Amino acid sequence: MTSFNQKRTEWDNQASSTSDLKAQVCRPVGEDDWRALITDIEKKLLLPNKDKAQGSAILDVGCGNALVLSEFANNFEHAYGIDYGDSMITNAQKTLPQGIFSTGEAADLKFSDQQFDRVLSYSIFHYFPDEGYIYKAIDEMIRVTKKGGVILIGDLLDKTFEQQIKSASDLNYEKKLPLILRYSQWTFCDLEKIITHFQQPKYQSKVNKIEILNQPTHFKLHHYRKDLRICC
Repeated sequence: MTSFNQKRTEWDNQASSTSDLKAQVCRPVGEDDWRALITDIEKKLLLPNKDKAQGSAILDVGCGNALVLSEFANNFEHAYGIDYGDSMITNAQKTLPQGIFSTGEAADLKFSDQQFDRVLSYSIFHYFPDEGYIYKAIDEMIRVTKKGGVILIGDLLDKTFEQQIKSASDLNYEKKLPLILRYSQWTFCDLEKIITHFQQPKYQSKVNKIEILNQPTHFKLHHYRKDLRICC
């Protein structure tokens, strides 16, 4: 878990390294690209109308500074975020003052069963330590999602491309980078294996549908990054 703790420290440093909210979460893109990303997430998350139905709630797992969550908070009465970086949570509270934020881990969510209408987790799974952690995190997200709710896990790195991506990385140059930015340290997902796992009989009462979604072709890295949607 040494690298896990090192990544936590690096995210804390990242959160305090700049006032640019996009750069804080390693997504320093232009406004057009940002709006395209948000639009894609909005469609895939199947958001309800902005009527803030009583008791409705969204959870962002790995919320960072809440920049993404803030785009959807008005659709719900309550907006929650969890991240393992203390500094990120501090920034999240500034970005979305009405949000409810806490420090914690994706594989051990301190929330009640079936608490959320929507659960979002975007572009954080490749920072997880291993495949086992990924399965625990998804299992926890399913547990806290209401029947009829939707989970969107975005920007998963397709394991089919792992060797291609990692072999293209300059390991000598990587040594100059924080661990969170080193391609060779990223965790890729066997997406078909994940689908099969969560279609097991023990999940039949919890998972109505699970599917792999492509990212728009104009997204720069769409060929090896996929999204996973789980309808509970």
